[in-house]
Amino acid sequence: MKRLAILLILAGTLKAASPDNVLARVDAYRNPLASFAVDVELTATTTSLTTSRTDVSRFKVYGKGTEKSLVEFTYPQSEKGKYLLMTRDAMWVFMPDTSRPIRISPLQRLAGQASNGDVARTSFTVDYDQKSVSEEGNALVLDLKAKDAGVAYDRVRLWVDAKTYQPIKADFYVVSGKLIKRAFYREYGEMNGRRVMTRIEIEDLLRPGNKTVMRYANLQPKDNPEKMFNKESLGKW
Repeated sequence: MKRLAILLILAGTLKAASPDNVLARVDAYRNPLASFAVDVELTATTTSLTTSRTDVSRFKVYGKGTEKSLVEFTYPQSEKGKYLLMTRDAMWVFMPDTSRPIRISPLQRLAGQASNGDVARTSFTVDYDQKSVSEEGNALVLDLKAKDAGVAYDRVRLWVDAKTYQPIKADFYVVSGKLIKRAFYREYGEMNGRRVMTRIEIEDLLRPGNKTVMRYANLQPKDNPEKMFNKESLGKW
């Protein structure tokens, strides 16, 4: 009986540290609610040899489950009326001067170094398969491979705190194998009674000096109706 108890404890420990479980716990810091609304602000800094420019964009992001999200453009004023819809396998943008939504790629830039997919999708579990896991100091290092070609990045290398499972940083690769972007998960805080990620810094590795800071605020549970996530309803609700 004593030996059986030890084996059961060991089995539970292994299950708790399994890659899939780690990834789900990471996602809980990024998207802890089944249906929600959250404010996102992007501050993009673009530098050259002679100039440095900073632009601010703001969005309201609505999510339902792990596969549906709608991004409403709220600032600057010139962007109001635009919407970005992402479902499991497709993404569309709606602009007030067009009659129908246009299908686009999650990899296209939304603002600064942040792609459409960076803002619209908050689930590694949905988009990636775990290929390997290793240890590096006090961190677990997960190698993630995109489940299909519609995902913004083909491969992600993700560093996670081995005790809390909070993400630390991530490297993003495109299909060619080139490393194009690095994200640092800088700050965490309490929103709606949950510990969540509140600040991410994204570095452009192809254009050193260019970076974008993503800030999250006002996370709230919200019963978002299904019609919000229908491309034919964009701009009409």
